[in-house]
Amino acid sequence: MSKLFSLEGKRALITGSSQGIGFALAQGLAEAGAEIVLNGRDTAKLDAAASALGGARTLEVDVTD
Repeated sequence: MSKLFSLEGKRALITGSSQGIGFALAQGLAEAGAEIVLNGRDTAKLDAAASALGGARTLEVDVTD
């Protein structure tokens, strides 16, 4: 697959990224070369998502607070 654009050298913080649409966005941004920071409220889900992405960083924060 050819890349339409590159995010090499960029960092992306995606809220609600441990599952669903947020995780899919994180996957796409990672494929484009961005360093990924996953954000959510559940540490176990964040750790599983980070592992699936090959070692993304995680940040457990409730952004509604």
